[in-house]
Amino acid sequence: MKLQEFIKSHLLKRTFVSYILFPFSLINFLIQTIHRKFYKIFPNKQFKSKKFIISIGNIVSGGTGKTPLTILLSEILTSLNFKVAVSHRGYKGKFENSNKIISDYYSIRPEAKNAGDEANLLASKLKGIPVIVGKNRAKSIQMLENTFTDLDIIILDDSFQHLKVYHNLDLVVFNSLSKIGNGFLLPAGILREPLSAITNADLILINGINPIKELNQFHKPFIHSKYVVDKFYKPNLEPVSINTILSSRIVLLSGIGIPESFENTIKSKNIQIVKHFIFEDHHQFTDQDLYSIQYYIKHHKIDYVLTTEKDFAKLQYKQEIIPLVVVSVKLDIVNLDKFRNFICNKFVDLNNKTT
Repeated sequence: MKLQEFIKSHLLKRTFVSYILFPFSLINFLIQTIHRKFYKIFPNKQFKSKKFIISIGNIVSGGTGKTPLTILLSEILTSLNFKVAVSHRGYKGKFENSNKIISDYYSIRPEAKNAGDEANLLASKLKGIPVIVGKNRAKSIQMLENTFTDLDIIILDDSFQHLKVYHNLDLVVFNSLSKIGNGFLLPAGILREPLSAITNADLILINGINPIKELNQFHKPFIHSKYVVDKFYKPNLEPVSINTILSSRIVLLSGIGIPESFENTIKSKNIQIVKHFIFEDHHQFTDQDLYSIQYYIKHHKIDYVLTTEKDFAKLQYKQEIIPLVVVSVKLDIVNLDKFRNFICNKFVDLNNKTT
């Protein structure tokens, strides 16, 4: 059974298998509780940056929309004349265990292509905004501070559990499809840590229109968002019109946390999908994977294979095997003014306290 199928069958609802795994989740519960408690008791153990640190994270495993939110927030803050940089772990990239600046104010550096799919996507989307990778976030922040002395704000993508660094602002993201799963911690559920960790969040963002009633008990401000299709384009950046897509036979290809989210976004444009080739999150596509898809599209008269920009970060080096079209999506926040004002007010409040 593939991991995606296992999660859907046993971790989004309570089953015999999830109850068998429950004792291990209790161990995880204890570890995560002690982890947070330690930094509450010893706050001096946290690295404190000279810059305003915004953490974007989640408490559930899988895709909730952290990276799209990082992109949107970086663009919003830059439009308000803040100098912004982004720190990403660079998961499964060449520099995950070291620290490497992969883009700066002027260009994307060659190292970006080896920095992991999400980090590569950040560097390519955020032109003029420095991006650094490495799981040692304190070191990444110090490198950014020393290299770009005029920075105002550093955004940490996927950092809610990274407590070695002090966060001035914590944004926690959920997806209304997976919600909190069955309510158990890993490995019996999809929670990374107890739901009570939400008390440490400043703002909750829910991707999707469905509410998550379990979050109401924490009385935190929340905002809804959704993915919308921005554009379609070929690997050579040639645009593809929506009418062309609507009149074509289409399959999807994705290796992301919640493939249903991508599928729903495509269906929202009334696009008919023949098949969705689903791989594990962060899957490293092989030639054999793509030759199998090529065989399918040849025998089913498929015109285009639609994929995400995150997947294209890896597929771009193998794209000649299949007729690929990249789907650029953006995050649409329901109350953008409320979100923008919330962030700016927190920044101003901190500055007022320190001056």
